[in-house]
Amino acid sequence: MYAHLRTAAIASIAALSLALAPGRPAVADALSEQQLREALLDAVDFPEGWASDSERSAAERGFGVPRPTEPACDGLFDSERDGAVRAGFARTRSGPFVTTVAAAHRDDAAAHGDLAAVREAVEDDCATVRTLEGPEGGGVMVAYDAELLETADQLGDESVAIRFHRRVEGETTATPVVTDLVIARVGAQTVRIAQAGRDDESTGSVSGIAERAVEKLRQVAAGGTPAPRPDQPGTTEL
Repeated sequence: MYAHLRTAAIASIAALSLALAPGRPAVADALSEQQLREALLDAVDFPEGWASDSERSAAERGFGVPRPTEPACDGLFDSERDGAVRAGFARTRSGPFVTTVAAAHRDDAAAHGDLAAVREAVEDDCATVRTLEGPEGGGVMVAYDAELLETADQLGDESVAIRFHRRVEGETTATPVVTDLVIARVGAQTVRIAQAGRDDESTGSVSGIAERAVEKLRQVAAGGTPAPRPDQPGTTEL
């Protein structure tokens, strides 16, 4: 997955110095799986009305955050890194949906290479990805076209943002569906945050969720323990 892209990206930045911006706390080397779990978003990080989502619920629905069928693109919304940790969330059974994945890399340069590979992928092999939507045993193949975004406010030490526009051949929908993906690096760690839903005000922006994910990861990487929001009303699993 991204092997040829990542190899080239890492080779090109092997000599690059990735110093932290002034004023930011120093971060540790690659985190353990337990530390990544402490840093991962959980239900208490979401506003009222959100709940933990499960693989079982996603399979029953047959839709949510896309799962590309192309082998070269199946890691856009996930990570094949050993020890990567994952979680899913939803506001209703029809969306919006959020998935997040935190992963530790060998060093800062390797984490930087992961982001560089994603940028290259969505401009090449993964400019369009396809996924099967519908309950198990059925469904329809849909396409998502990638749009690489310029982020005004960078998250973590660096970040990349991509919007995927959903389309189905021969189908016209009143409300377009999009999936927004943000990948941020904090030292030797990366965190992916993807939100899928209708392209309207009911879905809202993924930026606040992404900021919280980076904040938690930076706190753990600096040796701290993230504290839950004191005003969190509590959530349940869908």
